[in-house]
Amino acid sequence: MPYCLIFPGQGTQFPGMSKGLNLKWTGDDAILGLMENGPQDVLTRTINAQKAVFAVSAALWEASGFDGPAMVMGHSLGEYMALTASGAVPVEECLSLVGVRASAMEEAARESEGSMAAVLGMPVGAIQEALLAIDGVWVANMNTPGQVVISGRSSSIREASLVLKDRGAKRIVPLNVAVASHCPLMEPARKTLREYLRDVELKRPAVGMVFNAAAREESEPERMKDLLADGLVSPVQWEESVRYAVSKGIDRFIEIGPKSVLAPMVRKIVPDVKVEVVTNDH
Repeated sequence: MPYCLIFPGQGTQFPGMSKGLNLKWTGDDAILGLMENGPQDVLTRTINAQKAVFAVSAALWEASGFDGPAMVMGHSLGEYMALTASGAVPVEECLSLVGVRASAMEEAARESEGSMAAVLGMPVGAIQEALLAIDGVWVANMNTPGQVVISGRSSSIREASLVLKDRGAKRIVPLNVAVASHCPLMEPARKTLREYLRDVELKRPAVGMVFNAAAREESEPERMKDLLADGLVSPVQWEESVRYAVSKGIDRFIEIGPKSVLAPMVRKIVPDVKVEVVTNDH
């Protein structure tokens, strides 16, 4: 049965996430301490959360035995674990890449206070139409037919939340992240990451890798670099990515990460496929 490995992103961090794991790649002892004991607010900082989630995901993947996928993909930050699992870049080098990405995102966030929120129970088309009248807010993640994430300036998110509720959204849920990802506010970070990627050697993936920004596979290294950088300013097309994987014969998805957030999404998008999880959220 061909399976696809899927890796979650930022927001899956929690104190205790590293318990019982053989963590070879943590970046530094300070990150390890945060993973073990928190505090949550410091662990949630982008520069800490992204390294922590990557390190735990890498350890879980190495211990899982799932080393023969037909396809891999990740949600936002999780795309970097997919990159490693595809054979395109070693774990150690990918951790450095994650560190550059996180630093660039934090720097961009200082220039414009931003946030993100999940909009539940409203079609993406209706959300996009409502946002046309509001400056500084964009659709960032198209997760499932009933779950869309918006991103932008914090004041614009607050305004959009009121408008969307008034237009029929069931719930608006603020996300546990400290930056406005996947929107034009991250353009400075996109430029920094793309410049860094110039000197990173990416190999062609040994298995199919689906990228968030395209919802399609890519294997040409320079194009892969473009898609990784573009992912900072482009929406995460998760629903379309999952449907694409199924169209290519995938009928089993295995989520690997600190805790599960993607498996429920996959079940909503394609209820008939098999979904499993490998987490450290006990």
